[in-house]
Amino acid sequence: MQTVERVNMVLTQMSSADTVFGAQKLRGDLGIDSLKMVELILALEEEFGFEIDESDLDPSRFLLVSDLYKLMTKYVGK
Repeated sequence: MQTVERVNMVLTQMSSADTVFGAQKLRGDLGIDSLKMVELILALEEEFGFEIDESDLDPSRFLLVSDLYKLMTKYVGK
């Protein structure tokens, strides 16, 4: 399964959306608030099997689903 598909799977489980795509807003379209964002990051770490560095966890950097794709792709490539 590709990185984008895995991120979408986690987001689908955590939101009320039936489908997830890169241009969706995490907060507005998917209802990911501050608490859900923490849960989402933990779920992504568990799904991918690595810990995301604290320096990459600035909430202002995560506006769109595609922002999560970029972050996870950065770590999958390591």
